Amino acid sequence: MLSYFKDRPWRLVILFVFFVSGCLHTAPGQAGHGERIRVLIMKGTASLELKGTDRGSIVVRDAAAGYVRVNGKQKPLPLRLFPEGGHILVNGRPYRGNIEIAEGKQGLLVINEVDIESYLAGIINNEISSRWSEDVIKTQAVIARTYALFNRNKRAGALWHVESSVMGQVYSGASAEDKAAVNAVQATAGEVLMFGDEPALTVYHSNAGGMTESSKFVWSRDYPYLVSVESPFDEGAPRYEWDYTAGASNLGEQLRRSGKNIGDPREVEVMETTPAGRVRVLAIRDAEGREVRVSGEDLRSILGYSVWRSAIFDVERGSEMFVFRGRGSGHGVGLSQWGAKGMAENGYSYREILLHFYPGTELTKAW
Repeated sequence: MLSYFKDRPWRLVILFVFFVSGCLHTAPGQAGHGERIRVLIMKGTASLELKGTDRGSIVVRDAAAGYVRVNGKQKPLPLRLFPEGGHILVNGRPYRGNIEIAEGKQGLLVINEVDIESYLAGIINNEISSRWSEDVIKTQAVIARTYALFNRNKRAGALWHVESSVMGQVYSGASAEDKAAVNAVQATAGEVLMFGDEPALTVYHSNAGGMTESSKFVWSRDYPYLVSVESPFDEGAPRYEWDYTAGASNLGEQLRRSGKNIGDPREVEVMETTPAGRVRVLAIRDAEGREVRVSGEDLRSILGYSVWRSAIFDVERGSEMFVFRGRGSGHGVGLSQWGAKGMAENGYSYREILLHFYPGTELTKAW
């Protein structure tokens, strides 16, 4: 999905899993609805250890094409494993639902097939914090559920529907569950945002820098509900403002590595911005008069999302270097998580937050 979620900085993962003592929370799933999703939790792996399966504890190693070795014995792929109890541990991490191991292009693919409500409980503490206000946790549950359904429909019949990394939604199984996350999922059970007859593409990001962006300026795809709206509470986010200093030689090297035909830059000029203030066209010129033009999002991709936090920035020339100063974090499309946090703390309900950031959608009970 064009890496919609590369840049969310809040990666709070609950590391202490009291599996043996039975402290993992009751599954939030909706029994009987059959709403399941297939999540790619590992790819390109050569071996893994699983415990709590219907085949006991096993070690799986990649073997010849179409086969794996299970405790030393060759077995055909795909290999499907079911929980003996409540969870299967994959390399020590507990997952609800079933595990499927399939052949990938560069190693094994490990897929967790799980009911959507349980999947959501394993997302929330990776995307925000369950210590935030109840209404913002509910907001996150609804948009994560809607995003899951959107991708399940889009990839119907595929081996997996969504990745567990920043390329999809960050999911770490039952290890990320806690009471607040489970409660928010249960309180919003089955609620999704619809646009017409389809689940909306409920993309989100960390911090909009005060104004969200229209999807047409970021991904050249115009979704009627992914338009620019104000996000007035973003300033409460840590590192709301940021700066990045790039030496001319280093900037030139990075540009050339990305395939740009240019020497070390002498000038960097913002040529055009979107109505929301993000850099749409940036001109970079070298001493020989060569020029390349990139968007702010292109430059983020080239230099790294972790250091180049958003496409809202200005640039100043220093001695043999450029200083970029910006605000916000992320692509800016859809919901601002810190903006939603501020809205919840100022009395807005999760329904009001959702309809603010995705105007024109309808909050609906899917089950």
